[in-house]
Amino acid sequence: MLTFLLTLTLVLFAAIFPLFLWIVERETVEMNIHRFILGLSLAAGVAGLLLTFSLNVPDGKLVTSIWLGLLFAVTLLYWPKSRVSAWIIIFPSLLGVGASVKLISFMVLSGVASVPVMLLGGLIFSGSLFAMILGHWYLNVVDLPITLLRNATRLILVLLIIRLIWNVIALLFQSVMTEGYLVPLTEFLFTIDGIFLATAILFGTVLPLILVFLTLRTVAIQSTQSATGLLYVLVLSVAMGDLIYKYYAIQYGLIL
Repeated sequence: MLTFLLTLTLVLFAAIFPLFLWIVERETVEMNIHRFILGLSLAAGVAGLLLTFSLNVPDGKLVTSIWLGLLFAVTLLYWPKSRVSAWIIIFPSLLGVGASVKLISFMVLSGVASVPVMLLGGLIFSGSLFAMILGHWYLNVVDLPITLLRNATRLILVLLIIRLIWNVIALLFQSVMTEGYLVPLTEFLFTIDGIFLATAILFGTVLPLILVFLTLRTVAIQSTQSATGLLYVLVLSVAMGDLIYKYYAIQYGLIL
């Protein structure tokens, strides 16, 4: 189970994380943030590939290897440059998403919502970490416009609202098979097996929404250090919630 969780988390993160460079794509101030983003994505992808070798995923190793080869080539090409073309980033990320879909189909019970909801979780975690890293960049780069951090935080807010809506729909209409009985999700939350799912909703959706709102208020007064501190807490909260969400998806087929 732990191998499944780590593999899916690392591959999703490595595939999606570079896409957030679109937020800074038009910025004229030299940032060089792309080196850190691409390097971290590549490291996570390599770790995910190594874990994939322990799983019998059909064509998973091949797709993941091709994706990482392309990501490595893009990283090598743009490492000495001051900025990266966001359009080029799309190609390795699409291959990475393809590798993620193969893992999701292998690990999680098939369903219409499984892939988009898992990708949504990857977007929320990757976006939160990107915003936190971007907050640090304000300490190193002079005259970096506050709009970059504001846009990154607003994007996370939109993604979290989508997750909240989906959580409400799932709570109202999903059921789970436990001990031979089909139990409504609202009742399952109050069982011993379901108590951690309530924790996932709290730390993966509710608390992040509050933290993002506070971050936006802090960004409005241009206090980037305080905003970055809040984003640290956001990353930890989202990571905890996302891992528990994935556990219930793999173990019970619950897609939240």
